[in-house]
Amino acid sequence: MKAGVIGCLNSNNIGDYIQTLAVIKLIGKDYKILDRESLNSYNDEPRKVIINGWFMENPLNFPPSSNIKPLFISFHINPDIASDFLNSNTVSYLKEHQPIGCRDTFTQELLEKHSIKTFFSSCVTLTLNKTDYISPVYKKNSTLIIGAFDRLKPYIEKNKGLYKRLVTSIKIPYKFMNYKTKNLIFSKWLRKQSFEVNFANQIVEKKISSHEEGLKLAEEVLIKIANSDYIITSRIHSALPAVAMGKKVIFINEGLDNINHRSRLSGLQSFFKSIKLKEIRILNFETIKITQNHMVYSKKIEKIINDFLKK
Repeated sequence: MKAGVIGCLNSNNIGDYIQTLAVIKLIGKDYKILDRESLNSYNDEPRKVIINGWFMENPLNFPPSSNIKPLFISFHINPDIASDFLNSNTVSYLKEHQPIGCRDTFTQELLEKHSIKTFFSSCVTLTLNKTDYISPVYKKNSTLIIGAFDRLKPYIEKNKGLYKRLVTSIKIPYKFMNYKTKNLIFSKWLRKQSFEVNFANQIVEKKISSHEEGLKLAEEVLIKIANSDYIITSRIHSALPAVAMGKKVIFINEGLDNINHRSRLSGLQSFFKSIKLKEIRILNFETIKITQNHMVYSKKIEKIINDFLKK
């Protein structure tokens, strides 16, 4: 049976395709990318599909088609749709394919409340290999900044109710000033450092319209990460690939009060150094200590996926 991997059309987050690319690197050739939001309508030949990442925009498009034989690993449930997603059909389906490898402890605890067997798998991006992206002209002592304060950017969620949108709009001027002030403090700190500074974005303005485009954008970000020594970010799927490549990672833990942000981070904080902006003045990259070795998890992910595909 041929393999399938998950893609995320119409996403504006390159991190979705960094996860896709990580799975592709593990399974090799002969795969097809299936869109996350339409797995229920897949009607092609039967495939073994690695189901990982953030699920999902539309909970009514789940469970997947019977032509999909799933392996759930690095799986995350969007808190906004959790109650609708975990209906009787989905719970029965997940029990049929348990244990479910969860990307975070939030998802793990959520599923266990429904008596679904789980394990904490961490993220597939921890399996990425630096040698696949390193440049022969790699410069030492450079720092890459990827959306350090993305979570502080004020915006109004269009899918929320009128009252919540009104409350959010009232808070926007304060949030904007907070965002600008912290960026200014951070910029001043950067100018005092001796290392070369480069920038990249994980979020794109125009939504990704094809899997090919998504993979290309993901590779471009991974090349920048591989060819830097230090990474400063507020993006999990920039931080974790950097950890996998042996980089020193500083995770800016600002603006992560919303359950959607906290849930994705739960269980993953031990892989990198997480700080508030006020701590950056005493930051020393050389003394960073990580409490959890990612290799235990990355090797387990590789084995689980290889065993699944060989059956």
